[in-house]
Amino acid sequence: MQHDWLIDVLTDLKAFAEANGMGASATAIDDATLVMLAEMTSLSHRADQAGSAVGDHDGQTGSVTYLFAGRGHA
Repeated sequence: MQHDWLIDVLTDLKAFAEANGMGASATAIDDATLVMLAEMTSLSHRADQAGSAVGDHDGQTGSVTYLFAGRGHA
């Protein structure tokens, strides 16, 4: 993925939050990372499909609901 550096930045922010006793922030950054990964995967998948409209979603690729289901947020 061409935007992997964004995940690196979020990882650094999460490490800072954890090292400084900011548990809620670390959890929120973890959630943001999952959302970003889902969206990046979805965008990559759509770019690979010829003729797909940008707003289309297949209901599976990059499913944020699926990612959060195990965390009790869905």
